[in-house]
Amino acid sequence: MKNKNHTIDRKKNIESNSVVSRRLAALCVKEVMEKNLPLQQVISSQKDYVTLESRDRAFVRLIVATTFRRMGQINSVLKPFLRQTPPKLIYAALQTATAQIIYLGTPPHAAVGETVAMLKGRNSSKGFANLTNAVLRKVVDSGKKLAAQEPPKINIPPWLLGEWESDYGRQACRKFSTQLTQEPPLDVTVKSTEGMWAHKLGGKAIAKNSVRLKKIGDITELEGFSEGEWWAQDIAASIPVRLLEPLTGKRVLDMCAAPGGKTMQLISLGAEVTALDRSISRLERVKENLKRTNLSASVICRDALEWVTSGDLYDSVLLDAPCTATGTFRRHPDVLYNRKPKDLSNLIKIQDQLLSKSASFVKPGGTLIYSTCSLLLAEGKPRIDKFLKRNSHFSLEVITNIDGLDLPPSAFEGGFVRTLPHYLSEEGGMDGFFIAKMKRSSSC
Repeated sequence: MKNKNHTIDRKKNIESNSVVSRRLAALCVKEVMEKNLPLQQVISSQKDYVTLESRDRAFVRLIVATTFRRMGQINSVLKPFLRQTPPKLIYAALQTATAQIIYLGTPPHAAVGETVAMLKGRNSSKGFANLTNAVLRKVVDSGKKLAAQEPPKINIPPWLLGEWESDYGRQACRKFSTQLTQEPPLDVTVKSTEGMWAHKLGGKAIAKNSVRLKKIGDITELEGFSEGEWWAQDIAASIPVRLLEPLTGKRVLDMCAAPGGKTMQLISLGAEVTALDRSISRLERVKENLKRTNLSASVICRDALEWVTSGDLYDSVLLDAPCTATGTFRRHPDVLYNRKPKDLSNLIKIQDQLLSKSASFVKPGGTLIYSTCSLLLAEGKPRIDKFLKRNSHFSLEVITNIDGLDLPPSAFEGGFVRTLPHYLSEEGGMDGFFIAKMKRSSSC
């Protein structure tokens, strides 16, 4: 009898998958906000996440992404219902439940009931279950009306909004905020004919070797994935390599290569590639991608600032430098909250060091590409101006267009490429990138 009761009690303590999903979503939001870590790093560290079915894992990601996409509006909804801010995990639970109620169409009884159940199931949070229930009932009653009173730009953190309004203007920022609130499409780079793969995958060919998919789901289940016929890569991220074509027979160094999208793109276009990165774990992902796509490269795990090539210099060097990644907020809305103003100065220092080092790998007459997936101006043109001032044997190659990709003239101001999130807006936008192309003199 004792054993039977013990079994019953243990079963009562087992959370349902839907409760686990909501608990993980709240925990991920809390960790990103508290520790300034990327969502992918946070979510991959959660043991319970990998035990969930793919449908439940997708639900966790949807809740978290929606919470970050609508963070400003969600906070404004919750503010009048709270006399004081509760502990961080409780507040994150309120935020994620509000995202479900207002933006995901989750039935209120599920969003409220299972969030409350989640808190009751933990000794550290059960004391806040009644508060959570009361607040979320108010969100159900008037949350949508309150959220609609706030403009979407409130979802961009004030420090970034200030920077972007100053750099790009208020109208552009309104377009940024619209892109932020929308689930983006998925771009894939294909090895062969883009038209054929657009038909097979139910997408649209948007450039040479690029297909855009509106319906995503589990990409590993799509035709051609396991055969290595394509890989996920935003159209903007494909531009740096496009600027190096033709590549057949060229020796190319891909600095900071992980996770490998540009490496695979280079190889598929005929280049002989050295993929360099200092992260062992990230390079493992590069190797996995190369194996899946049946592509080969020389993969080296070293800090680029310390590495010395043992062979000839390269025809081209591609430096996709570490940056704030603020241009990727369509696909990674957490980046708006895991980056802080203080991060910028250190990243700029690293970018300058890497640019200086990259020059030593380019052969006379060779090409150097510098790119960042950032919308902060400091990570773009000023870095190139400083580099060219210190390296007179390099000159800027003016870029005026990209074959097969329809971008507005504003994308090429100053001879650089600057993509913005609302470009290709009718198709779902694109990441924000800065790209510069430089040539080393043939005589030195």
